[in-house]
Amino acid sequence: MSDQDPDGDKRLADIERRISVMQVRQNQDGKRKDDRGLPVGAGAIMGRVATELVAGVIVGAFIGWMLDNWLGTSPLFLVLMFFLGAMAGMLNVWRMFSGRGLAVGYFDEHRDSSEKE
Repeated sequence: MSDQDPDGDKRLADIERRISVMQVRQNQDGKRKDDRGLPVGAGAIMGRVATELVAGVIVGAFIGWMLDNWLGTSPLFLVLMFFLGAMAGMLNVWRMFSGRGLAVGYFDEHRDSSEKE
């Protein structure tokens, strides 16, 4: 038996061809507009804003309610986490509209030019 498998060579050539096709597609996709921006249409924007705000409030209130039940306190943590969740929702909406949604390089813009490599 030989060490070389003719079917293996064909499979390797096929894999190399598919890799090169995917690299070409990735390079073409890199030239496209970044899709991390605002959703298209007023309805989509309003839906995203509403979702961010409501989700922040609900999650914050739920965590506060659970902490109150666990620690046996009255609505102290419920109220505190309600407002913290509302602030988190507003921060998410601000990030969405300002385009600072923690994209790659977001933290680099605040560095001095001497710190950048």
